[in-house]
Amino acid sequence: MTRPTGADVAAEPTDDRALRVLVPDHPDLAGQLGCAIDFADALRHANDPDPDPDGDDTEPWRLPAQLVDPALQTALEVLVHRDWHFDVGRDSDDRRTEIGVTHAGVEHIGLYTATATRTQLSLLSAALEQFVTAETIPLSQRTPDQREIAEFAAAWRDAEEAGGDAALSAWQTTVRILTLAIIAIPGSWGDRPARLYNAEGILVPTPPAEESTPAADTLTVLDRIDAASGGSVDLDDTGWRAWRRLTAEWHAAIYGARSSDHSAVLSSFAY
Repeated sequence: MTRPTGADVAAEPTDDRALRVLVPDHPDLAGQLGCAIDFADALRHANDPDPDPDGDDTEPWRLPAQLVDPALQTALEVLVHRDWHFDVGRDSDDRRTEIGVTHAGVEHIGLYTATATRTQLSLLSAALEQFVTAETIPLSQRTPDQREIAEFAAAWRDAEEAGGDAALSAWQTTVRILTLAIIAIPGSWGDRPARLYNAEGILVPTPPAEESTPAADTLTVLDRIDAASGGSVDLDDTGWRAWRRLTAEWHAAIYGARSSDHSAVLSSFAY
């Protein structure tokens, strides 16, 4: 397979080219990928009639076809159903597929890689956008489909607040992380924090977003990984600059509107 350039990744139309994406071993991703899979299954069957004739006769949802398309569930499972998805964010000594990352002799947070087609990644990105739009657009301006999506999301968020698994939130976070490989605009998923802690525990400014795109930075880091031998990569200065930009994007994808909160910034210290 011929590897695309950063410009190709940002500009190509939806197709079936295979793209690799990077998943950071961030502590606040622990358990989220599994919850995201659970939500993908629930979303797939949201419009199904209740199979239990003695149930509460709850009416099935009427979500748009794109959200209950089996291809959407498959797209997420292709990316997440791997040996490492239970290891992400967890403190484990048995993570054989983790890629170690160092720069200038300093160890940083590890990585995992996943592969999917551009079509699959675009399906996930479009589904996420439908949820974001439906929940943020004023009620008076919502279409019938958007009202249904917003009510569906509200029901899941109510369940989360009542102590249930944060499955919708986990699905949204997971999709944000996975689709960074095709995002052309930095900061698309939330505000990039102005500063993050470095490996010495010092708050340093995040690198300028306009210097590159997450897609191009992903390919730069993947190039360094491919050129390395074994299960680790020692980034050169160019790879390190791409890495630092990606850390700010991952941080924004994980924390969204809370990206600049002190507790969130501290949680990303491992970068």
